[in-house]
Amino acid sequence: MALQAKHVQQAFSILLEKGFLPNGPSKKWDIIDPITKKRFPPKAVLRVAKELAKDISFTGGGGWPTNDPLQALGFDIVLKEGRESTDASSDIAAVIASGVDATTKERLVNARLGQGGYRESLLDMWGSRCALTDCNIVQVLRASHIKPWRDSTNEERLDPYNGVLLAASIDALFDKNIITISADGSILVSSSIESGALIKLGLARERSLLLNGRADKYIASHRATFEEACDGDFYVF
Repeated sequence: MALQAKHVQQAFSILLEKGFLPNGPSKKWDIIDPITKKRFPPKAVLRVAKELAKDISFTGGGGWPTNDPLQALGFDIVLKEGRESTDASSDIAAVIASGVDATTKERLVNARLGQGGYRESLLDMWGSRCALTDCNIVQVLRASHIKPWRDSTNEERLDPYNGVLLAASIDALFDKNIITISADGSILVSSSIESGALIKLGLARERSLLLNGRADKYIASHRATFEEACDGDFYVF
């Protein structure tokens, strides 16, 4: 028998009654029971639902090979609570609703969250250090996009040269267009921020950042947005 929505709904009831998750809790995704509004691990739900449907096809190892069949039946797949932010959630919802294949979908979500292969690529490219402060506390380093996600194509979103590894506080400045990088690698700062505040965050005066030529178009785009945001009122740090 083919897997149907009724099997998934029955799986919710079984898991809720037993309080047992055959595959353990999920790390990234939840599926929402439309009746109780409770969240469940997609992999566990799909496993139980397939048993009910007597479907012996391969369930997959989690991620979109698991999520896609459930979404195709009309169920909502969402990020786990605590992983959500307003901007990221809407961006990821758009990826989920898109027609890209499961592998690309997973890579895009990881790239948006600064995780997975995208993060590993940037850690390798930048030697696991913040590009502007040399902070090497990996737990606070963020895999940031240079050209904003909303303005990028899927290809640009997955391009590691559209990424830079930054400590969380520096990433916030970069993301809010308070700092950027000039064509010669100098740090440009909005005049709304005093240099002393940046020094306290670990930025050193006359620090420069030499990017790979393949990143030029991305940093040029960021710089244009920065100049517009600060109305041309900035200084070289």
